[in-house]
Amino acid sequence: MNSINKDKCCAEIQKNEFKCSCCEKVLSSKRNLEVHIGKCKGKDKFKCKFCNKILSTKRNLDSHLICCSEKKNKEELKDIELKELKELKCRIEEEVIELKELNVQKDNSLTEKDNLLIEKDRIIVKINTQLENYKEQLEKQEEHYREQIKDLQDKLDRIANKAIDRPTTSVTNTTNNNLNIMTSMDFDNYETLKDAIDNNLNANHIVDGQRGLAQFLVDTILKDSDGNLKYKCTDASRGIFRFLNSQGEINKDVDAKKLISYIVSGGIKGKSVEIANSWYRDEDGGIDMMKYGIMNEPQQHILKIEDDNSTFRRELASMTSV
Repeated sequence: MNSINKDKCCAEIQKNEFKCSCCEKVLSSKRNLEVHIGKCKGKDKFKCKFCNKILSTKRNLDSHLICCSEKKNKEELKDIELKELKELKCRIEEEVIELKELNVQKDNSLTEKDNLLIEKDRIIVKINTQLENYKEQLEKQEEHYREQIKDLQDKLDRIANKAIDRPTTSVTNTTNNNLNIMTSMDFDNYETLKDAIDNNLNANHIVDGQRGLAQFLVDTILKDSDGNLKYKCTDASRGIFRFLNSQGEINKDVDAKKLISYIVSGGIKGKSVEIANSWYRDEDGGIDMMKYGIMNEPQQHILKIEDDNSTFRRELASMTSV
């Protein structure tokens, strides 16, 4: 080999000795090459994205990727993350389904609640209407009772005036003749009493309470077949009533207690309850609150007649006074 070719060959070897493997730039010295490699922008061209190792060629990079441990670790981690993401997605989808079901249940619950509120409002309106009607009826009934009380007071005043004018010996010397009682009262005869209660006692008597009861007895029990009283009041202020017994003797009944015991034993209370229940119930068996309000108090007065018979005694005295 001649000297010219030898020099050329040496120059080529020297040239390749300081050539950058990343950008193929030739440097004049090894030191310059090292400095250049530190700054070379092409060095990332064959850089492993997993472990950041820089390879000189693509072929070397491909070979490296086959055995790169960081790559394997990251791919395994990616697989794990993908699996977890899939599981998370499934859980989210299940939760979404549950939420939709809960929303449906909530909507149904709200609908049922709304229906209950509507029904509640309807019942309240109905009750308020009934109460207003009942109040109006009570006001009318109260006015009616005021008029009755006034009439009764006038009657009592007249009776009291008669008692003042009558000699005090008139009561104690009363005989069968001046009482004019021709028929006896048999307080042991319950058959006649029960027949009268079953056939003649009605709702009008019960609505009038103890006054209605007194009127019923005067019309059915306390008169004979000719319409003459056989039970009379001789002293209204002291509640003294007189009747003829089966021996033809005039007996005294203070506060009408014997008469009250007689009608209670004859079933007047049970029959009043039966009539009242029938009167204030509608065709379907429900309670008409307005009628119930009208009937309840006077019926209770009848049921409690043994404890408080003041109204009954006063009314009976007015109807049977001599």
